[in-house]
Amino acid sequence: MNKLFYKIYHGNLSFSAIEEENLPEVIDKTYFPLLELVQNNNLKVGLELSAYSLEKILELRPFWIKKFKKLYEEGLIELIGSGYIQLIGPLVPYEINYENQKIGLEVYQNILGIKPKIAYINEQVFSSSMVDVYEEAGYIAIVMEWNNAYSLHPEGEWDKTYSHQPVIVKGIESSLPIIWTDTIVFQQFQRMAHSEMSLEEYITIIKHHLNSGYKALSIYSSDLEVFNYRPGRFETEAIIKEDEWKCISKAMNNLKSLGEFALPSEVLRKTLDDKVALVLSSSTTPVLVKKQNKYSLSRWSACGRGANYINTLCFKFLKNVKTNIDKKQLLKYWGSDYRTHITEKKWENALNYLKSKIICINEKSSKLDISSDLKLKEDNNKLILEKDNYKIVFNKLKGMSLSRVYKNNQSLNFGSVKHGDLDYISHGADFYTGTTTIESAQTRKIADLNNVKDFTLEKIDNNLYKLSSIIYMKEIAIEYKNWIIDFNKNEITLDIKLKMNEFVKGSIRLGTFTLLPQNKNSKFWYECKNGGKNYERYYINEKTNIRHYQAKSLIQSSSGGLGVTDGIIRFGINDTIISEIKINREVSYPFIMLQNSNDHEKHLTRVYFSVQEFDDTLKEAFQEEFRIQYQIKL
Repeated sequence: MNKLFYKIYHGNLSFSAIEEENLPEVIDKTYFPLLELVQNNNLKVGLELSAYSLEKILELRPFWIKKFKKLYEEGLIELIGSGYIQLIGPLVPYEINYENQKIGLEVYQNILGIKPKIAYINEQVFSSSMVDVYEEAGYIAIVMEWNNAYSLHPEGEWDKTYSHQPVIVKGIESSLPIIWTDTIVFQQFQRMAHSEMSLEEYITIIKHHLNSGYKALSIYSSDLEVFNYRPGRFETEAIIKEDEWKCISKAMNNLKSLGEFALPSEVLRKTLDDKVALVLSSSTTPVLVKKQNKYSLSRWSACGRGANYINTLCFKFLKNVKTNIDKKQLLKYWGSDYRTHITEKKWENALNYLKSKIICINEKSSKLDISSDLKLKEDNNKLILEKDNYKIVFNKLKGMSLSRVYKNNQSLNFGSVKHGDLDYISHGADFYTGTTTIESAQTRKIADLNNVKDFTLEKIDNNLYKLSSIIYMKEIAIEYKNWIIDFNKNEITLDIKLKMNEFVKGSIRLGTFTLLPQNKNSKFWYECKNGGKNYERYYINEKTNIRHYQAKSLIQSSSGGLGVTDGIIRFGINDTIISEIKINREVSYPFIMLQNSNDHEKHLTRVYFSVQEFDDTLKEAFQEEFRIQYQIKL
C-alpha cells in the first residue's frame, strides 16, 4: 500500500484577532484559494469548519458554498466537524458541549446537506470525557494532537509507532478511533509556506518521517487563515514574501512522488489499527493541550482580557436565563476566541450582550445576635468556634486561615499543614487553607497571611454564622474574607472578595485549599467532571507529582489544570469520599489547579482557585474586583 498523506485545514471566522468587517478579505485570501488549490491540483484535503463560520460564509460569500459542495461531490474535500463554535470542551459544562455539537450538526445539514462523521477536537484540548461527548453526538472518529499525549506517558509505556496510523482512544464510557495531528510536522509546513524553509529542506524532512515507518502522515492540521493573510496576533508574524498558496501547490505536487493524498475518512478506513487502545489523560494531566510550553489550560480560563469574568457571565447566562434563550449567542460567547487575543470591540460587545441578558439575583443577609449555643474562644493566635459536636479553629496570625475542623473530637481531612509535619526540606513550610496570593515580576509574591486583630462574627440565621475580616495586601489589594458556617447543611463556605487597586501582570489565586497529608500506601484518588456527564477519577500513587500551580516558563505562570465543570472536586480513599469541595460557579468561574507533592510517607495535596494567570494573551484590562466562593462538606 502507498504511503498516505492527509491534511486538515482549520477554518475559524470567529478568530479572536480579526474584526468582523475584515471577514470578507479573510475569505477571499484564504478560503477561496484553498478550494482553488484542491481543484487545480486534484488534491484531497479535509477542512474543519465551525458551523458559525459556515453561516458567516453563507452571509458574506455564498458562492464559496456552491464551490465547496461541487468539490465535495467530486470526492476532493471532506468536511470535518467542529461544533457550532470553537470552544474548550473540558472547561465548559456538559450541556454546553452537547448543544454545541447538536446545533453544529444541524447547521452543517441545513447549509451543505452534509453531516460530518469525523470531529476535530476544538483547540486540541482533550479530556477523556470529550470522547463520550463526540460519540453521543454521532461522530465515528476524532482528530487530536499526538505530540503532547506521547510526551505525557513514560518511556516504554507508549510505542512511537502508535503515531504512524489511527488507533483507538478510550473515553469514560465509550471509545472512538483517533486520527493524529502532529504539531512539529504542521509547523514545518507553515515554515515552508512562509519561506522560512526551502522546499528542498521540507521534502527532506517529510522523507525522514516516511522512512521511520508512517503508514499515514499528517502533513498539515492547523489554521487556514495564516496563508496570504496575517491575523495580527503577534509582532513576530512572518512577512508575506510571495504567494504562499503557490508555494503550497508546488510542495504538494512534489510530495505526490512520495505518497498518495487521501481524505481523513480514507486514512481511517485504510490504516486504522483497532488493536491499539490508548488512554490519553493521566492523573498528572487529566486535560491535555496543544503545542509547546506557552500553551496551558489557563489560556482559556484565567488569561486574555478577563477569561474568568466572561466565563462567569456565560455560566450565569446559562443558569439564570430560563426562557427565549438564544443558544447560538451563548455558544458564540463561550467560544475560545473570546478568551485569548480578542479585540477590544468584540470584547465590549460580548460583555454588553451577556450583562443585558443575565437576571440579577440580590444576595440577602440579615444580622442577628450571636446566640449562646455557639461558643467563641480566643486562645493565643487561635479563634475557636464550638457548637454541638463541632470545633472549628482559625489562625488569626495567618490571615484568618482555617487550621482544623473537628467532628466528635476527630479531625477532618482538611485544614493547615504545619511546618515540620512533613519530612522533605521542600515541604519545610506551613500550608494553609483559605490563603490568597498575588504574584508577578513587579510585585513579587504577596500573601494575605497578616495578623487579623479585628473581625466580626454574626449570626445570619438559625445555625448559620459568618466570620468576617478585612486584610490589606500592601497597596495592591484589599481582601474581604468571609467564612460562613452552616450547621444545618454541615458545610463551611469560604467567600473571598478581592478589590484591586491596580492591574497586576501576574497570577491571582484566592482561598487555596489544603488536604491533611494522606498516607502513600492508601488507594488515594481525586475526581471531577471535565466537560462530560461523568466524573473522571484519577488515582494518586507514590510516583504521582502534580504541579499545575508551577510556572512553565517566565511567560507562562501555570502548567495545567482541571475543568471541574459542575463545580465539584472530590478526594477519596478506596470507596470513601474524604473531602468534597463545591465551587459556586455563578459567583465566579475560577480556574482550578491541583498540587500533589510526594513526601517520605505522605502526600501533600492542595487545590488552587485562580482568577488570573499570566501568559502571552493576558491584556492590561483592569478588573477592579475578583471573587470566589466554595463550600467544604463537613
